[in-house]
Amino acid sequence: MLYYFTACDKNARKHYDDTVTVPYRIADLFDKLEPEIQWTLTTHGLNKHVHMWGAIPGDQNIKRWGRLKTNDGMLVYTKEGFTYYAKVLCKTHNKEVAERIWGKDNEGKTWEYIYFLKDLQKVSIPKEVFSAFFGYKINFTPQGFSNIDKEKLAVRMKRYTTLDELVVDLSKKFILSEDDLEENNFQTSLESDFSKISIDSPEIKKQRKKPKKINGMKAWPRSAKISKIALKKADFKCEIDQSHITFVSDASKEHYVEAHHLIPMKFQNDFTTSIDTESNVVALCPLCHRKIHLARKNEKKELLQILYNKRNGLLRNNVEIDISLQDLYGFYAIN
Repeated sequence: MLYYFTACDKNARKHYDDTVTVPYRIADLFDKLEPEIQWTLTTHGLNKHVHMWGAIPGDQNIKRWGRLKTNDGMLVYTKEGFTYYAKVLCKTHNKEVAERIWGKDNEGKTWEYIYFLKDLQKVSIPKEVFSAFFGYKINFTPQGFSNIDKEKLAVRMKRYTTLDELVVDLSKKFILSEDDLEENNFQTSLESDFSKISIDSPEIKKQRKKPKKINGMKAWPRSAKISKIALKKADFKCEIDQSHITFVSDASKEHYVEAHHLIPMKFQNDFTTSIDTESNVVALCPLCHRKIHLARKNEKKELLQILYNKRNGLLRNNVEIDISLQDLYGFYAIN
């Protein structure tokens, strides 16, 4: 399992400085720990100094702490994003030790559900990258002590042997897509005259483009022209259901539809061939577009199956992109 805890407010940031960024001198409190904890720390050479964290009593914290196991992954989140990744070594419920290390909060509680960390390493993962990678909404903000949704983690782990491999990809290789950062602006940019957009040229396979900086972050770019070609090829009709007729756009003089990359652009790194291609761009009415992003998973699966059946052959034959329906579900964090 992969967990995370946050250190964003003033008190938490001090605790972060005292027991995460530098290991705490646990030797001064060693005699206050249970024998099995002493043995584990000593065996790993952490009986003098160790990285550690704790959780305040509360039903959810206690349940989550109870599920923590040795070698579970732990990400550390601050206002700067995720800054550290570590493995859980062991845990102890020890109020006395917690009070000695972190004191008490304004309600007289302390962070008594303690867990010790090993193999701490620096990472740099913006929350937007984390959210896009695991399939959360892009404005998701980590709170408290929690874990990655089990289904979302299971979907992503299909590509990895270990959590360590996943975190390396997340920290060093995964790049956002332009649609993650500027969806509304992109759809607006498509609203223009389509009379000069030709749909007669055959589609050809292209190498993926290099990422670019958008709002200070790396992102996979996408072409407005390619999306406009795809919308025109779809005759400005929703590819889920052509009876979904919308208003006529003042700019394009056509029924308004939106462009959606069936294989999301954020997974461009999984392909050497560009996925910003006409076969991968589908025309959707605004309602279906929102549903494919925000609906319950069963509704998403129904929409994705319809679109997969329409586009799988084109992707394979035109641009040599071959994916299964299960692959496509995985790109949307659905098992």
